Amino acid sequence: MRKLIVSVLILVALLAVADRVAVSAAQRDVARRIQVDQHLRSTPSVTIGGFPFLTQLVAGTYDDVTVTVRGLHSGALAVSRLTAHAHGVHVSFGDVLAQHISRVPIDRATAQVVLSYADLNAYLAGQHLRVAPGSGGAVRLTGTVAGVAVSADAQLSVRGDAVVLSPGSGVAGVEIPLPGLPFQTHLNSVKATQAGIVVSGSATGLVLRA
Repeated sequence: MRKLIVSVLILVALLAVADRVAVSAAQRDVARRIQVDQHLRSTPSVTIGGFPFLTQLVAGTYDDVTVTVRGLHSGALAVSRLTAHAHGVHVSFGDVLAQHISRVPIDRATAQVVLSYADLNAYLAGQHLRVAPGSGGAVRLTGTVAGVAVSADAQLSVRGDAVVLSPGSGVAGVEIPLPGLPFQTHLNSVKATQAGIVVSGSATGLVLRA
């Protein structure tokens, strides 16, 4: 009986090791494919959640995949970080074995885009504007907007693929465009933090190709 227990424990340990080796290899492969598909300058960080991984591999569906992209640029604006959480990532076991993966459907994904104040100010410098942490979920906007001197807390909102800073008092809002984000990210909401502006978004019906 003791030998049987030891054998079972060894088998479980080997399976656990194999599971972690497999998930590490899959994460590297997915990161490479995403870099190619999304035309990224650097390889993103990919984490496949859930345990065990091998059961997800056989089933061909992964419910929790996190992708972190750094060093992005959206037009002239530097983006500190984009983190996407994908749910319902489909890759058949047969395609994995054959290494014939041409398309990866994704049911839905949520994303967070982080814009630091340093990057925002570098972008707004040409408009003679600066932003800093404000109060009540706003940012402090100082400078000149359409010839009007401004020093006020600006409320944040989303309009299409842009973030809008609205200082009020009849002063026009300032748009910060975010075109061409990875994963066809659709902007939903925005909030200010002490570190910068965080924009939340979503995407549905994505298909990655490689």
